[in-house]
Amino acid sequence: MDFGVSNEMSTMLEMIREFMDREVIPLEGEMLHGDPATLEAGVKAAQAKVKQMGLWAPNHPVEFGGLGLSMVDHGLFAEAVGRSPLGMTVFGTQAPDAGNIEILHKYATNEQKERFLRPLVAGEIRSCFSITEPETSGSNPVLFATTAVTDGDD
Repeated sequence: MDFGVSNEMSTMLEMIREFMDREVIPLEGEMLHGDPATLEAGVKAAQAKVKQMGLWAPNHPVEFGGLGLSMVDHGLFAEAVGRSPLGMTVFGTQAPDAGNIEILHKYATNEQKERFLRPLVAGEIRSCFSITEPETSGSNPVLFATTAVTDGDD
């Protein structure tokens, strides 16, 4: 596996670092002590700038509007935006959307991809994940006890 950083990725990381310092980290005060509506407006403005910079949804599939970063490049990206709890949201890679995008990309029908995946990658909609199991923690997928079995044709 090649762990080298390409010139393109180095440039992207520098752009991200500068943007984080200038636009994202200053929003943290609003997140901690300010007005939620003001924070939301600031995040939306930062997201619009990220899209203008061509850095939106870098780990998501190219054919659905992302940049399709490799695993190594995604790790470098995550390190750069992870300096702030707002970083992933501002760049369109927040949970649970990121994981749900991976699932939709791999398993959804073409109709589902157009209806849900494309607007999810674009940041036009949000997704969720939930499960209730009385004997386990529903917030930790590692502890799930539910199983699925084939029953006839489904």
